[in-house]
Amino acid sequence: MVQTWKPNKWDLGISLLIAAAFPVLASFLYSTTGAFIPMVIYYGLAWGISKWRRGKTGYFNPMPKKIPQFFIINVFVIVLTLIAAFFARPAEIFPFSSGALITGLIWAPINAASEQLLWIYIFESWDLFPLKLQTDSVAELNNNNKMSYKKLKNNILLFRIIGIILFSLFVGTIHSMYWSKFLTTVNDSSVWGIIFILLTTVSGYLHIAVWRESKQMIFTFIPHFMLNLFPLFWTGYSMVPYLF
Repeated sequence: MVQTWKPNKWDLGISLLIAAAFPVLASFLYSTTGAFIPMVIYYGLAWGISKWRRGKTGYFNPMPKKIPQFFIINVFVIVLTLIAAFFARPAEIFPFSSGALITGLIWAPINAASEQLLWIYIFESWDLFPLKLQTDSVAELNNNNKMSYKKLKNNILLFRIIGIILFSLFVGTIHSMYWSKFLTTVNDSSVWGIIFILLTTVSGYLHIAVWRESKQMIFTFIPHFMLNLFPLFWTGYSMVPYLF
């Protein structure tokens, strides 16, 4: 377990609330106002929560001396994902337009830079919280021997599992309840579309490993930006009509 910040009980509650409630809110707002307002709230939460609770976003941390191995693996997975996306492209292809250009130049980098901030916050709120328990428990062990190390390890594992479940819940529901309603660059009912979903799922978990290895968010941004940008070239997709 890598200590990147020190969450407390407030973070457990905040992360649980976001994971459970925000996808529902985003879906409701999309159906009533369009995609823009929930998108602004989403990205605002990502950057705001990171600065407020973690103290920093991770984009301005020192760069590692070597390229992280998990980053290389994630880029490879994204390349495979893009191949799947090409073969799973929808039957209706749009001519490249100013809307597609706006989507590529504005949405693609903002989304790629923002989403992982919230995803990782949700996971690490639970995964790192037991470090406080570990410190407290070791003190108890030294004084009263009230808690065994085995029980302590079980607590750490339990919190990590909860973190993974909430991470998976949020990433899955925000895509199924919000993004999938208008981000139609892939035919997800085809075989290639299913492969695309599986590979993006793998890449989502790799973001955690990349962050933990590098402690630099730029290495989560690059593969996500590739995934956002390249399908626009062969679909001509524009997000503009769905914003309002």
